[in-house]
Amino acid sequence: MAARLAAAVRCNVRSLSTASEFIRGPVQVFGIEGRYAHALYSAATKQGSADVVESQLNSLQGAIDSVSGLKEYLSLPVCSKEEKKATLGGAFDEAGFNPLINNMISTMIENKRSNHISGVVGAFNTIMAAQRGEVPCKVTSAQPLSDDHLESLRGALGKFLKENEKLLLDTATDESLIGGMVVEIGDKRVDMSTATKIKKLKSALSLPL
Repeated sequence: MAARLAAAVRCNVRSLSTASEFIRGPVQVFGIEGRYAHALYSAATKQGSADVVESQLNSLQGAIDSVSGLKEYLSLPVCSKEEKKATLGGAFDEAGFNPLINNMISTMIENKRSNHISGVVGAFNTIMAAQRGEVPCKVTSAQPLSDDHLESLRGALGKFLKENEKLLLDTATDESLIGGMVVEIGDKRVDMSTATKIKKLKSALSLPL
């Protein structure tokens, strides 16, 4: 897949799934990315290939991330829509991709939305994760958390999950936080960082007595 795409670098969304047959996802994702992802999810679910489509979309994203110049190529106005569609279509066929993916990408190229491909992949992953009962959670701390802290955090966050839900914990570090952490779970964000507390304190102290 990546090799074919590397060599290449030198319809409306409703066509994926009509309104009367539309299968709604377990979670709503908004914006341009959400519209394409939901249309693809509906079509893939009816086809019984949602899991395969998810895997292939992630392979496509891997190629976009790893193939030098591919991301820029997709957005270049000097390259015709027909050229881009033919190039990617050939790569998809060679890689054995589900035709639904080719249809969607061709539609995005035709509608000048190819710069949103990565966003659609992320939105589709969000829908599929919700279908599996997975709840993504990102914890950013000033310093790496110890195993004991992570275990305690998992236990605390697990209390907010439903019985059939599974926590997907992702951790990151950001020294600018100074201390504490920022927790993003689902559509909620809790900022408990020292940097934010200092900012609030400065704001409070600046107010007239």
